[in-house]
Amino acid sequence: MGSEEKLEALETMGRILIFTPLIMGLLNFIMEIWGKGPDLGSEAGYSGILMINTGIITLLYVSIHRFREGMRQAESGKG
Repeated sequence: MGSEEKLEALETMGRILIFTPLIMGLLNFIMEIWGKGPDLGSEAGYSGILMINTGIITLLYVSIHRFREGMRQAESGKG
């Protein structure tokens, strides 16, 4: 498994971590309109925020790593 494949897997994981709580929150909000939504409490909000933050940090890591690889390739191409 190459470095690019690992970065793609991390990018996919980061996107899943960001969008899963958002989609679940949207579904709960829609269900609350009809009065059938579950009472999730503050723990659900805390864990959702934690998942979103983890996803953002993962995507930042992937972006920085790809940027550094691009800089290394540009430097080696010049020499």
